[in-house]
Amino acid sequence: MASSIRLKFKEGAASFYVVAFSTLVLVIIAASFAAIILSEMTRTENDDLSQSAYDSALAGIEDAKLAFYNYQSCKEQGISSATSKPTGAGSITCAEIIYWMEHPDCDMVAHILGRIGKDENGEVMIQETKEGGDNSMQQAYTCVRINTKVNDYRSTLTEDNPTRVVKVKLSSTAANNIERVRVSWYSRTDGTDLAYTNVSSSRVQFPTLRDGKAATPPTLAVGLVQTADSFYFSSFDEVTSSATNRATVYLVPTDSVTMASSSSRPDNYIGAYADGENTLTAAQVIKSNDRAVKNIPFAVYCPRNLEYNGFACSTIIDLPDAIGGARNDDTFMFVISIPYGQPSTDFALEFLCAEGQTCGTVSVEGTEVASEQAVLEGVQVNIDSTGRANNLYRRVEARLDSADTFFPYPLYAIELLNDKASGYLLNKNMTVTREFSEGTYGGNLEDLRAR
Repeated sequence: MASSIRLKFKEGAASFYVVAFSTLVLVIIAASFAAIILSEMTRTENDDLSQSAYDSALAGIEDAKLAFYNYQSCKEQGISSATSKPTGAGSITCAEIIYWMEHPDCDMVAHILGRIGKDENGEVMIQETKEGGDNSMQQAYTCVRINTKVNDYRSTLTEDNPTRVVKVKLSSTAANNIERVRVSWYSRTDGTDLAYTNVSSSRVQFPTLRDGKAATPPTLAVGLVQTADSFYFSSFDEVTSSATNRATVYLVPTDSVTMASSSSRPDNYIGAYADGENTLTAAQVIKSNDRAVKNIPFAVYCPRNLEYNGFACSTIIDLPDAIGGARNDDTFMFVISIPYGQPSTDFALEFLCAEGQTCGTVSVEGTEVASEQAVLEGVQVNIDSTGRANNLYRRVEARLDSADTFFPYPLYAIELLNDKASGYLLNKNMTVTREFSEGTYGGNLEDLRAR
């Protein structure tokens, strides 16, 4: 009897341990699931807040665009800036808009657009719903600054917009003081597939388009247009030993280490030398406009694991003089393009004076220091916008080209209707005159073809 009781006691104890252990395992599993769910909920909430803060910053960018165009409209009317900080009530005037633009602070956009009163300070709330409702995420842009002076020009070339024309306007130096321009292109954010067109050690040639991936970084065409104060159109075809009014150089990226260190590299290869720079001389630039010389491309050494200012490729181009005298401030421009139309690429232009010569300032840890790099004004503006959602902040920077009513941006010179089936081709002997109008020829291509 006693033995039977002890046996049943042991069996009950074993069952207790099994139940206890099973319960512990289930509790651990349940707690793990709960932790995962809470983690995902927190991550989702943070993602929502981050996206909302980003959207708020973008709203600040859009308001900054409107504020800047209001400023440009006021400037075109010849209105001067207010002499002191605007205060009081009432609608904002052009003089006050110009004051805020020339004295940027976090509230400048809100003041220009009348989002807050003249005597108020603070953030601009972003309405989350179209009608009524509360802003549950407390979305707002907290600080938006527009800087009309920048140290470089930045833009993007795409298949739809493969060319940018940059009219150079300088803040505190004359165009004739610019002796070099640094061209940088292909940001790491443009793509991750690097398929360099490696040139041979004996020659450099244009890449050949084939099926498959395009060579990256892309080939870049850099065109220079300049004149002296007085010039003739025929001077664009002139070249001297030190001067030309136009030039176009083609830059082919390569990661060939052998060529970079080779003593027998071809003449049109510019690589990383002792000074650590890719450099194209003024004489090489001038040759590109010499009809007696074949305009061959230049290879630029772009190492895979290094970059300058966020770009994979960078080269300095020494600028030649203009034909007939000092370079004119109003006729100094660059044409940047991707001749193959692919792949898309970001690029930057920096304008430099002679080595050791000060012609601008750059910000170093919040302090402006003298620099060889010129400051641009009236070419682009830099918009710095900070957005908020609850207690999470996002910051966005954007570039906006200045609109110049006296220099409309040229997109295309003429469009060719290359439809062989219909015969809509442009005849090279056709001339376009003032008399061509909708009333004269009926405004349709069939009438034009008949004539």
